[in-house]
Amino acid sequence: MRDLYVSNGNVKIHIHDYEYSGAAVIFLHFGGANLMMWQRALPFFQDKYRLILVDMRGHGKSDKPESGYLIDEMAVDVAAVMDYLKVERAHIIGCSMGAEVGLSLAANYPEKVKSLVCEGALYSEYGPYGMWEGSYEEFEAFATEQLEKIMITPDKHYPSEQALVDANKQSIEKFVPWNEFFEQMKRYEVYQNEKGQYASGMSKAGKLEYMKHYFDYRFEDYYSRVKCPLLILPDEEDSQNECIKVTMNGFKQLAAHAEIVVVADWSHPYG
Repeated sequence: MRDLYVSNGNVKIHIHDYEYSGAAVIFLHFGGANLMMWQRALPFFQDKYRLILVDMRGHGKSDKPESGYLIDEMAVDVAAVMDYLKVERAHIIGCSMGAEVGLSLAANYPEKVKSLVCEGALYSEYGPYGMWEGSYEEFEAFATEQLEKIMITPDKHYPSEQALVDANKQSIEKFVPWNEFFEQMKRYEVYQNEKGQYASGMSKAGKLEYMKHYFDYRFEDYYSRVKCPLLILPDEEDSQNECIKVTMNGFKQLAAHAEIVVVADWSHPYG
């Protein structure tokens, strides 16, 4: 495995490149995660494909600029990684925000994507393929409220790495059981700030810019331009939500070659 940094302009993107003679598979993690989230999946792909794991900007060991968090901009980062590695085409597997970035890559760089797996981007927030049932004015008020919450919430810092891990454990256990892989993922990205405090994950500036645009995304505009084979992977809860089922099937119809497969006992985005 090669541990590399790839430059896209003045931003360095960190990757793990598991070289192999087979076709390339690029893994894109969810927001707030990093490339270590894929460790349990790798044995199913190794010795069959060339595996490329990406720390998207603002995450893991990649640079953390205050801007550049539109999914189209992060897709350019992935394209830059492919160009650096001289990978002309690749299969893309994306989870949550990673699925959104993969969707952008497939729509805007169709020549680079052999196939796309979306474990996320299952619906837009608003519009004909959206989940919002009220008026646009009510939706705008909701989006503004969510952004204000991010603005007033300070970045989290901890006195030690262990304190950070313990706090994350308490948070994650509200949704799914904690395990050694979660701990491995969190410890991987811990860094010390200028005051000697410990932090991890996406900065407030990064979250704010990403979310400012997230509410305006109309993923149907991307799905309609996806020409490669597409696999949409909802978890059990999403597959039982009638509204999400409608949007997923709508996206399936928009794409050129798409299939929906429900993953039993799966909890988005943790698996």
